Amino acid sequence: MKNIIFLFVTLTSLSCWSQIDDQANSETRLLYQRLNKLSLSYKTKQKILLGQQNAFTEGRGWRLDNRDIGAELKSDMETVSGVHPAVNGIDFNEIGDWNKDLIQSHISEVHKRGGVTTLSWHMPTLVDDGKGNHSYNDTTARVVERILPGGDHHHLFNSKLNKLVKFFKELKSIPIIFRPWHEHNFSWFWWGKDHSTREEYIKLWRYTVEYLKAHNVHNLLYAYSPNHINGDYLDRYPGDEYVDILGVDHYFVDPTFDQNTFGPYPLYNWKKDVIWLCEEASKRNKIPAITEFGQEGLTYDKFWTDYFGWPLEKEGIQQITGADKLPAKGIAYIMVWRNDIKDAKHFFGPFPGNFNNKNFMDLMSKRIYQGLK
Repeated sequence: MKNIIFLFVTLTSLSCWSQIDDQANSETRLLYQRLNKLSLSYKTKQKILLGQQNAFTEGRGWRLDNRDIGAELKSDMETVSGVHPAVNGIDFNEIGDWNKDLIQSHISEVHKRGGVTTLSWHMPTLVDDGKGNHSYNDTTARVVERILPGGDHHHLFNSKLNKLVKFFKELKSIPIIFRPWHEHNFSWFWWGKDHSTREEYIKLWRYTVEYLKAHNVHNLLYAYSPNHINGDYLDRYPGDEYVDILGVDHYFVDPTFDQNTFGPYPLYNWKKDVIWLCEEASKRNKIPAITEFGQEGLTYDKFWTDYFGWPLEKEGIQQITGADKLPAKGIAYIMVWRNDIKDAKHFFGPFPGNFNNKNFMDLMSKRIYQGLK
């Protein structure tokens, strides 16, 4: 009887503190442990990984493809500050024959230099009802119910998952943070809340995770990322056994929008949201992260120190919680969205000539935010 009790306690303890894939390879286990250590660092010498979407393939006025394999890593952030992002964000929907080899080489190089790659998936709709535009924000059909087991498009969904399996296996042991079906608590994607039931969304998430694991993909951490924290964060949560990282996507827009959306004190409320996320992650033994963040055009003065940094940093959190009531964990990484090659207004990170560059350097001078080695 004592042996049974000991075994139960041991297994329970292990399940609380390990990632959800008990067959994860050693590199992926190390990444989990590293991110967990970063989340615990903010009470002492705080460190947070700094990231950007499409950091090494696209910037203001430039884009790379397979012809650029072998060249030195390039990023707008490094041009401004001398530091590349440590978190490399890519989207599976944007990978094609023209850039796949380059992206995989970047993933390998970032990994060698101590960085991390996170993969989202803006999957185009799998149901053509003749009414939409066939994109990921084509919401004219009820897609989720038709791609789940028993649905008439389930075979097509499996074929898409097989392409994902192939891509992950080609990376060998390199770990990836996989962030599927994001911002689902709003309705601009076909997997959003108005286009699937709570039960359907949870089945979609769980089926995706189980399919990848069943096909021997064991180099992933799974990140859950609703769009800002507005009371429904956990409404469609697939369960602790299906999530490694509790993330959130949060964007500031302009003073009017921010006050209408986040309340009369948007920055103060964002700080409270960060604290809630850290406390929830601590309670569930997950890793808290800001999986997308930014303000298009960086028009806010002191955006980097006041909006990006201060709500995540120990001193900023203490302003609300007090010195003795800090969450057990802090944010492990934060990722801003991309700098678009074409759209002059669509940028979220520093680039040469931007008026907020000095403020970005003020942020980096704190030595909290880590780039590549």
